[in-house]
Amino acid sequence: MATKTLPELKYTSVDVITEAHQSLLKTFLSHKTRPLSWRLTQLRKLWWAIKDAEEDLYEACKRDLGKPKYESYISEVGWVLNDIIFICDNLEKWAKDESAPNVPLMMAAGSPKIRKDPLGVVLVLG
Repeated sequence: MATKTLPELKYTSVDVITEAHQSLLKTFLSHKTRPLSWRLTQLRKLWWAIKDAEEDLYEACKRDLGKPKYESYISEVGWVLNDIIFICDNLEKWAKDESAPNVPLMMAAGSPKIRKDPLGVVLVLG
C-alpha cells in the first residue's frame, strides 16, 4: 500500500482564531443556530465529513499513534460516528421543554417550564 502525502503543517495565528470566533458568535446571535433542524443538519454534515476523510484519519492514526486501521476504527473514527448517530436520534428528546419541579403554589398556575436553549458559542480547535 502506497503511503499518502499529507499536507504541510501550518499553524493558525491568534488573529484568525479571534475572527473565527466572532463569525460564529455573529451567527449564534442571529438565531440561525437555534432550530433543532439546523443543529441536526450540522451533525449530519460532520458525520459525512468524517466519513469522507476516513482513510486519511486511519493513515494519521497509523503515523501518529502506530494504530492499525481496525483499532483506529474502534477507538477513534467509529466511536465518533456512532456518537453522532446517537445524538441525532436523541437530540429532539433532550431539547424538549420540561415541567419545573417543586413550584410554589402561587406560581403553579403559570405552568413554568425548563427550556433547554443553547447559551453561547464554543470554538473547538484540534
